[in-house]
Amino acid sequence: MTKKLISYLTVILFLIPFTLLIVDNKVLFPFITTKAIFFRILVSIGLVLAIWLYLLNPNSFPKKNYLLIAIALFFIANIIATIFSVNPFRSFWGNAERMEGTWSLFFYLSYFFLLFTLFSFNPQAKKTIFYSILIVTTLISLLEIQQAFILKQERPSATLGNPTYIGFLNLLTIFIILYFYFESRNRIEKSIYISLILLNLLSLIGSQTRGSILGLLVGIFIFSFLYLLFSKIQTRKKILVLSLLLLFIISFFLFLKTEFALKIPGIKRISETLQDPVSVFPRFYAWKIFLTAFEKKPVFGWGPETMPIAFFANFDPQIFNYEQAIFDRPHNKFVEILASTGIFGFLTWLLIFIAFFYYLIKSNINFYQKLTLSAFIFSYLAQNFSLFDMQASYVLFFYGLALISPKIEFKENRQRFIRPYIILVSGLSLVAIIFHLQHFYIVRSIITFLNQSDPKIAGENFLKLSEIAGPFLTEEAVMAMNYFSNNLSQIKDFKTLTNFYNLVEKAYQKDPKDYRLASAFISMKTILIDVQKQVGQDPSKNIIEVEKIYSDLISLYPNFPEIYINYARFLLSNNKKEKAFEILKNGEKMAQNYPKYYFYESVLYFEIKEKKLAYQKLKIATQSLKFNSDQEFEIALKIYLANQDVENSKNIISLWLKQNNSSSTQQKIAQILQEYNQGQFLKLDK
Repeated sequence: MTKKLISYLTVILFLIPFTLLIVDNKVLFPFITTKAIFFRILVSIGLVLAIWLYLLNPNSFPKKNYLLIAIALFFIANIIATIFSVNPFRSFWGNAERMEGTWSLFFYLSYFFLLFTLFSFNPQAKKTIFYSILIVTTLISLLEIQQAFILKQERPSATLGNPTYIGFLNLLTIFIILYFYFESRNRIEKSIYISLILLNLLSLIGSQTRGSILGLLVGIFIFSFLYLLFSKIQTRKKILVLSLLLLFIISFFLFLKTEFALKIPGIKRISETLQDPVSVFPRFYAWKIFLTAFEKKPVFGWGPETMPIAFFANFDPQIFNYEQAIFDRPHNKFVEILASTGIFGFLTWLLIFIAFFYYLIKSNINFYQKLTLSAFIFSYLAQNFSLFDMQASYVLFFYGLALISPKIEFKENRQRFIRPYIILVSGLSLVAIIFHLQHFYIVRSIITFLNQSDPKIAGENFLKLSEIAGPFLTEEAVMAMNYFSNNLSQIKDFKTLTNFYNLVEKAYQKDPKDYRLASAFISMKTILIDVQKQVGQDPSKNIIEVEKIYSDLISLYPNFPEIYINYARFLLSNNKKEKAFEILKNGEKMAQNYPKYYFYESVLYFEIKEKKLAYQKLKIATQSLKFNSDQEFEIALKIYLANQDVENSKNIISLWLKQNNSSSTQQKIAQILQEYNQGQFLKLDK
């Protein structure tokens, strides 16, 4: 029976990498959701087989394996962080866009446990699963190469939905192939491995992933350094090789600063970053924001999957001076774990790598394989310095960790009565599978309802689905609100409006700290207020409720400028001018890091005919603000003209024409000048 269970478990684990090939356009997030759900289903089945194995072979369970203990501690740290989370529900379930959270982490760690179990019972299965990974990554790489070099797509993403994920996948695959290259003694096999390494390298270059290229260089450096440190070659040769390695690194760095480097795919983006680092400034500011969040909750963190809350709560508006970037995670695994699980979670995460190297040193694999796995880990960490884990990286990373699983001698105990345990475990697994399929039904239904042409039917279906939407209720409500906004002109009856309203309200009450959801609920409330005004009803109750939502948002996210502007606009639309001015003034407290806030203020003031106030705020904004759109030039010109500021009007026209000197722009400027009767002293430059 044990051998049959090992065979069944091998089949399950062989199938898991193939989930990375799934692209399902009929679900909410085509490149993510279905992959994750089928991964969880396969792991749920595999857990039954693994537990059955240990029930039959009770003396085989690894009771004192430090790597398993470290992973268990990391999971416990995540559970504790979830309990103390600012949003425990979201920390546990994650969301449909990322399919993470403590619930998801359980299946990823269980996947490692299954690999560990299989490789302990049957070490030969390492190569079987390797072939599965090889098939999948080869198919993905071929598709990436076709898209990048034949179809000439800019940074394609094959079946993963993000070119960065492709680079990460190729990076880890290269070192896994290299591990088996050093194990093989067959020349043909080794030639095939070299060809596949080159294929993955070409795919990595096609993805133009800077972090993966740097991760590869880090892996090569670690491999070379450890080889020089521990190999038995002469010291003189070690010094020579080390000198050549350092010379290569310096030469490569200098090469990146040349114009020629800007023409090479893959290298191009690293060169651009080195020559003009402004593009990565948003990342640096994001790290700063999340580190500030960590300082406020250093022990257990904010909780898994609460990074949007941590980001907005500690927001630095200066990031918007470089890019209108919203980070739902830090794009740095080290910072993410610190911010989400605190120092406790971070230390348990480090223990995983310490335990891995402990067993790597003790393992009986050859010297070059040890170097390869060391390079594998450091390249993984280097890539994660500018990214985060996802299903593709987890599948390969945990496979790499499991390669050092110790072989066990098992002896089946046929006398044990294990049927009740098997029934219990199988029952729990069946419940989990049904649960996963329900999630699959939900995310598919959302897309189906979004394609519904009749808003009345869509509203009824969305509201009905909300009863079972569970962890996906927030995504459903946000998507339903988008549908509602796009089809507003077709909604003729109050019942349909009420259905959408009730859905968004239900979701908001369950997840009030989600900024997208709060904004959606405010939009629904605003529409309802407008309807009440039109039919002569008193909207004061809803106005007060919206003010309360905005007040809560400011309390949660005091440094997020959009909230102050939107709140003030809402107050102005409901004849609360004095309070709107007060809110705008409060928002100025964080505007020193974000001069564009003053521009948004000036727009609001100009809309309500407060042209002098608009002029004052615009002058403050333009001290350090550069306009980058025709709309911004247009409103600035109108404000200057309304206040008869000839000099600044001429400057704005001049700057506008330098940026966009099209005939339509000239015509637009002429219309504005005519509107303000200023054509007699302002002329277009021909």
